Amino acid sequence: MKLKNFVSEFLNVTIKNDIEYTGMADSVRPNTISFLDNPKFAKDINRNPNISVVLVREKDAALLQGNIETVIVEDPKAALFSLHNEYCKKYLTYKVNKIAKSASIHASAYIAPEGVNIGENVIIAPNATILCGVEIGDNTTIGPNSVIGEEGFHVFKDLNGIKRIVQHDGFVKIGNNVDIQASVTIDKGFMGRDTIIGDECKLDNLIHISHRVHIGKGCYFASYACIGGSCDFGSNVWMGPKSVVANRITVANNARILIGSVVINNIRQNEEVSGNFAIKHEKHLRADARDMFC
Repeated sequence: MKLKNFVSEFLNVTIKNDIEYTGMADSVRPNTISFLDNPKFAKDINRNPNISVVLVREKDAALLQGNIETVIVEDPKAALFSLHNEYCKKYLTYKVNKIAKSASIHASAYIAPEGVNIGENVIIAPNATILCGVEIGDNTTIGPNSVIGEEGFHVFKDLNGIKRIVQHDGFVKIGNNVDIQASVTIDKGFMGRDTIIGDECKLDNLIHISHRVHIGKGCYFASYACIGGSCDFGSNVWMGPKSVVANRITVANNARILIGSVVINNIRQNEEVSGNFAIKHEKHLRADARDMFC
């Protein structure tokens, strides 16, 4: 069933504009149905030509420009994610697996029956799990007990007020010559933004990469690093052990996030940060020196 027809039936309304995808204010896919739950995002929606229909409360409908079709609902977020989940449950499908003959997959590893693409000379270690919606490039290693393609942690209340996890309909796309060590979890993307790990990245043990994260070429993450959803990393970024990056943060090329840092602001190119909350490392050292001699 086409999404437009499904939405019309699910919400018991008539939709005029075309709908091909569900998405949020940053959708990059044309003919997206989205929602406005917080008025501060109205400008983002109005600037996005990909959004054709918006679920919105009656009091906020006037904030949206005329080319956007509005559908009045009591709880826009609940309505959008509820219909997204139901549509995915009924109609989300994946392509047939494509696994290179040169790939080495341990007998104890689990490979989903569909939606997996594994390149040449890939090594899948014991007890690793590769779920639907995962693409792994050539010469890449997936370490023991790692889970690639897990559902992300995006929670909403449905139309009955019950807390649910959003169905992740996107992919994890891992590049060439990537090394992922033991017990790493990488979540899928959803609503048009995939999780992407660039070529030659190296991930230590016990790392978590959340949904919709983009990581550039040649990044190095030490053990216990944790990256929040929808972050953007440039190339050649270092994350030290037990460092954390909050969601929707941009980390530019050649940045260094030192051990134990908690990052809540964007990091510029070549910048080195440390601390909780993280600031420029030099500033951190000066502050420590003042405290020492005062």
